[in-house]
Amino acid sequence: MTELFLHFFGVYGIICRKADSRGSQKKHKEVVRYMGRKYGRKIHMRKYKKICLAAVTAAVCLAAAGCSAKNSPSTAPRADYTELRDPVAEPDTTGAEIELLNMENPREYCYSSRNADMVFKKKDGVWVDMTDSSIPINQEKFQAMADNFLKLRAVSKVENPGDLSSYGLDRPSYTLSVADEDKGSAYIAVGNQDANGNYYATLDERNVYVIKKETVESMDFEYDPLVVRDSLDLTVTAADMKKVVIKKANRTETYKSSDTEAMTRIANGLSQLKPTIYSTFHATAQELTSAEISEGLRMELNAEFLVDGEARSITIYVGTFADAGGERRYVQLDGSQMISEVDSAIISDLLNLTEEESTMS
Repeated sequence: MTELFLHFFGVYGIICRKADSRGSQKKHKEVVRYMGRKYGRKIHMRKYKKICLAAVTAAVCLAAAGCSAKNSPSTAPRADYTELRDPVAEPDTTGAEIELLNMENPREYCYSSRNADMVFKKKDGVWVDMTDSSIPINQEKFQAMADNFLKLRAVSKVENPGDLSSYGLDRPSYTLSVADEDKGSAYIAVGNQDANGNYYATLDERNVYVIKKETVESMDFEYDPLVVRDSLDLTVTAADMKKVVIKKANRTETYKSSDTEAMTRIANGLSQLKPTIYSTFHATAQELTSAEISEGLRMELNAEFLVDGEARSITIYVGTFADAGGERRYVQLDGSQMISEVDSAIISDLLNLTEEESTMS
C-alpha cells in the first residue's frame, strides 16, 4: 500500500504539471493511457485527485499515530509499591496479675482522649475504621494494641477508693468502649497517674484499679501508625531509564535513554521519592481538587526503567505545594487512594523542572 501511495504522489505530480501546460490535452491522455496500462484501467483525473487526497490523509494519520505512540505511557508491568508498617508492640503484662477482661471474640473497639475519638469494628475477621472501611488498617499492630484492653490486667486494686474524683475518674483522661460477641460490652475509664506512673482505671464506676502505664500508652491516637501506607523504595540510575513522559500544564515532554542529563535528574528523583508523610489515606474528589491532583490540574510522570534487568513502569501524579513555604508538594501514586507530601526538591528532579517551575508563583 505504501508503495502505491508513493507511486500516486509521483505520477500525480506529472499529471498536474502537464495538465496545467497549454496544449497539454494530448499529453494528459498519454498519461491516462499509461495509468491504464499500469493498473489495467483508465483513471479519470478527478477520481485520481480523490485517491491522492486519501493518501495524504493516511500519511497524516500515520504521522499522528507515531506521535501518539511516542507520548503514550509505558505498558511495562508496574513497579512494586512499598507498604509502610509500623512495628508491632505485644502487650506487656509483667506484674499485672489481676484479670479484669478476657474478650476473645471482639466486634468493636473504640477509644477516646479529650481531643480525639478512634472507632473501629471487626468485620469478617478484619479490623476496619468505622468512618472509612476502605483505609487499610495494620491488622497485627491494631490487634496487639487492642489486646491490652480486651485482655485487661491490673497491677492492684484500690481498697475503699471513696470519691472517684480523687483519681481523676470523674473526668477521665481516656475512655474505652469494647464489645465482644460472647461476653457483651464493657466501658473503661482511665484517670490520673499514681506515684509510679501507672494509671487509675474503673470498669463500673465503683471499683478502682491500677493498670500499667504501658497498657494506657499503647492507645495510638496518631492515626498513621495504624495504617498500611503506600510508598516507594526504588533505586535507579540514568542507565536504567528507558523512557519518560512528563505532562506539565499544556505540554508534554518525552525523554529517551540517550537524554542523559534529564534522565540523571529523573532517576535521582525516583530514587529519593520515599513518601512517609500523608495528608489523607482515602482522597475524596474535593481533596484531589484542593491538592491539584485531579485530572486537568496535576503534573504527571510516566517512566519505564529496568529493575534487576526487567522492564518496569510507574505513573506518579504531582499537585500543588502542601505548605505555605513551598517546601513540600502533594503526590499520589497511580492506583493508590493516598495523598502524600514530598520534599519539593525531590519533585523538581523527578519532573525535571526548571528553576521557575520549581518555585511558588
